[in-house]
Amino acid sequence: MTTRDDDELEARIRRAYREREPVPFRDELKARVLRASASATRENSVRGAARRRNRLMASATLWVATVAVALLCVVVAWPQAPLPSSAITETARQSVRAHGQTETVIHGFGLAYAPIEVSDVRIGTLPGEPPNSCVLAELRNTSNRTLVEPDVMGVLWFTPKGGGDENWLTFVNAPAQALKPGQTVTWGFHPSGPHAGSSQALAEIPHLRFFYSRPASGASASLVWKLAPIGVEDIQVLPVAGGQGATWQSADVYATLVNRASHAVDLADERAVIWFSQGASATFFDPSAVRFLFHVTPELPGVSWPTVLKPGERARVEFRVLSTKGTDFFSRVCHVLLLDAPLVPQD
Repeated sequence: MTTRDDDELEARIRRAYREREPVPFRDELKARVLRASASATRENSVRGAARRRNRLMASATLWVATVAVALLCVVVAWPQAPLPSSAITETARQSVRAHGQTETVIHGFGLAYAPIEVSDVRIGTLPGEPPNSCVLAELRNTSNRTLVEPDVMGVLWFTPKGGGDENWLTFVNAPAQALKPGQTVTWGFHPSGPHAGSSQALAEIPHLRFFYSRPASGASASLVWKLAPIGVEDIQVLPVAGGQGATWQSADVYATLVNRASHAVDLADERAVIWFSQGASATFFDPSAVRFLFHVTPELPGVSWPTVLKPGERARVEFRVLSTKGTDFFSRVCHVLLLDAPLVPQD
C-alpha cells in the first residue's frame, strides 16, 4: 500500500467519523469521549508513522463505539428496585426527622375518619327485633357532599359497664340511605354482640365510629392498624351444620397462625380481620367485601388453642362468621390477617 493509499484511507476514516450517527448518551459523557479521541489523534500525529497512525485511529474509534454501547447496555440493564406491594401490607404512616436522615415506617393500614358525627349511641329496640337487642345512634353528615354506603365503613365495639377496654368489636356497614350534607338521621341495626345471659338483650356499652372505605397513608391517617408479627396459612371455609336461618347464614373459617417474631406473642393482644372478596388481591377496604373483626382467643364452645405462641410456634384457630342470607361465602376468596390491638379510637 502506497503513501497515497494511506492518505485516501485516512480521509475516508475521517469522513466516516464526521458523518457518524450521534452517540445516544449524555452530552457530558459524549464530550469527554470526543476529547479523549482528539487527544489520541494528536498523539498519533506526533509519533509520525502513517500506517500506525491509521491503526491507532481506527482502534480509538472502535473503542469509542464500544464504550458507548457498553454504557448504554449498563443503563438499560441495571436492575430496577421492585415496586412496593400493597396486596397484604401497606405503609400506613411515615415519620421523617430533620434533614430526612432517619425514617420510621409503620407497616399496616391507615384509616381516615369519615365526616359522620356520631352521637347518642345506645341500646334500643327496632320493630320485629327482641327487646334491647339493637344499637341506635344519631348520625350527621358534617361534609359538603352526599355520602353513600360504599363510601364509608363503621366499627362497632363494646366496653363493660363498669369501665375497661374494648372486649368485643365488629365491622358494620353505613346506612343504606344516602346522607346529604348537614343531614341528621336516627340509625339502628341488630348486631351479634355481648348479650345478657342467654337472651338477645345487649348488656354492655356500645361505641361507633365511621371511616372512609379506602386506605389512608401518611399524615392523612386518623388511626393506624399495625400488622402483627403473625403469619396466616392454610385458610379454609366450611359450612356450619344448621348454620342457616330465614334471613342469615354462617360459616366456619379455619386458619393456621405462625409466630414470625423472635419473641413470644400473646394472641389476646391481637385482632383478626377476616374478609371475603370477589378477587384475590382485594383488601378489606373494598366496598364489595364482606368484613369481620374478631378477638384471637377461643370463643366457640369446645374450641381451644394456645393463646401465647413462642417464636416459630403454630396454632390452628377457628372463627364463625355470620351474614345475611344473600352472602355466598364459598364463591368468594377468604382472607385472614392479624393486627395489633387496640384497633379502636382511644379517647
